Amino acid sequence: MAYLVPSFYVEDKVIISTKTKQLMNQLLHKDIPTIQKVLGKHKSVGSLKGRKNYFCLQRFIRLVYSKALLYPDAINWYEENSKYGLIIEAPWGQLDNQICNLMSADRYQCNSSKCAYFDVCGFYYQKKEANNSDIIVTNHFMLLSDIAMKSKNMYGSIFDFRDHIIFDEAHSVPDIFTQYAGIDLSLSSLMVLFYENKSEIPMASIDTIYKEYTKLVSGLKDDKYIYEEYRESIVGFITLATDIVKSLDNDNINDEFDKYLNIFNEIESESDGLRVLEKLTQKNNININLKYIPFHSGDKFYTGLKEATLSSVFISATLSTKKDFTYYLSEIGLIDNCDTYSTDNVFDFHSQGKLFVPHITDNIEKNKIYYQLAKEVSGSILIICNSTERLIYLEKFLRSVELDKTIYSQYSVNIGELDFSSEDMILIGSAAMREGIDIAGGSFKIVILDKLPFEYPNDLLLKSKSEIIKQEGKDPFMHFLLPRAVLYFKQAIGRLIRHESDFGVWVVFDDRLFTKNYGKYFLDVVHNVDVLDSIDEVLYYLQGEKCE
Repeated sequence: MAYLVPSFYVEDKVIISTKTKQLMNQLLHKDIPTIQKVLGKHKSVGSLKGRKNYFCLQRFIRLVYSKALLYPDAINWYEENSKYGLIIEAPWGQLDNQICNLMSADRYQCNSSKCAYFDVCGFYYQKKEANNSDIIVTNHFMLLSDIAMKSKNMYGSIFDFRDHIIFDEAHSVPDIFTQYAGIDLSLSSLMVLFYENKSEIPMASIDTIYKEYTKLVSGLKDDKYIYEEYRESIVGFITLATDIVKSLDNDNINDEFDKYLNIFNEIESESDGLRVLEKLTQKNNININLKYIPFHSGDKFYTGLKEATLSSVFISATLSTKKDFTYYLSEIGLIDNCDTYSTDNVFDFHSQGKLFVPHITDNIEKNKIYYQLAKEVSGSILIICNSTERLIYLEKFLRSVELDKTIYSQYSVNIGELDFSSEDMILIGSAAMREGIDIAGGSFKIVILDKLPFEYPNDLLLKSKSEIIKQEGKDPFMHFLLPRAVLYFKQAIGRLIRHESDFGVWVVFDDRLFTKNYGKYFLDVVHNVDVLDSIDEVLYYLQGEKCE
């Protein structure tokens, strides 16, 4: 609300960018209508999501309509909706995801202005509508990809120049922008090109490329590798794919493949950064990505931002450590070009919260404390883990013991559909649960951090960036790893107290808060609240608080 009010009073054009589609929808359907009603002011408001959210007529006609007998539900959906004119959104959630993928286009598959259906394209229609609006609501992934394009070419853009840009949930800007400042090639998407066009490609060539791809995937046992370790195999795979495509007399396939080939050549030519081969497994699907990640992307962000707007505002509860913005500003290249302001905490942590740090010696003892808290605490509990493996273990353990609470994990339920006030629950998640969920209303009485949120130090990117910081004469732990962990900690503890009437206990299974000198940085986040010594004290506090 604080940034929406001035957005409606100025005559200027504004972009509001937030992190997720859920937060976009909150702005569009709740916050902005409320502001318009309260202020009695009207402005045209547009929105733009990623290209893949929109219906692609060209791909629909080529891949679905031409095979109508195979996709009767999709044909019925199209014939019903085309009665109303331009179709904007792809029917995700209404039809099978595989069919929706055939009816929407990613950046590789889109022919933009060369497409025969460009004039009726849902994405470009929505883009035009958004750019004609006084206020555009979008997400960081869309806007930061645009800023990255502007840093390379001032004429390459999705959004027109705006007077002001507001970055809501701005703590996520550095990590998201780094993805776009670099270069990303999906080898899995390249294989989709062959799959979707197998009727146009000789079967022997299809078999050959699939065998080569399968051989590559089967050799990847870990999630990430330095690209150079697999460069020979990747170059061989790309060369084979090039030979197959260039032997075809098909302009559509050649044009789409050239986009992949150009990106691959860009990655090959880069050296001032990290080149990574990444394997991502999601719901039995394995995606292989080749990435170039620059070590320093702040300069590119600043360059692109100047091409995008006159002024920008970055807003988040987690941009500073002890009101020091140095780490954040250095990450986005604004260390000398930005004014900062830190508000005081709006909640009284000392009266609304307590801290419990169990002194444990092994996992058996840790399990006992989890069980006691889950069994005896009246109210809901949020558990935040540092890894998926730990999340899965805790979910399995808590389901194996007798509890009155319903157990959910971020992978077993749509968090946005949960009614946090309707039942006592245990909600288990990892990094995604540190932000983006608002559980105001007092139903959650405990937030548990399974461990201090330090990232895995052997991660290839973190390790490489730490080496660069060391070469600059700085301590990578104090100047990079610790500030990131403190910001993540700040996000996590912020899940407990969301309203003036909320109260509860933070449980941190990590006594480094007291045994290490850097523990003071984390304790400062909770304003050095009173520390409870036992589960009995936790129960007494939760049962007696607000009753006097």
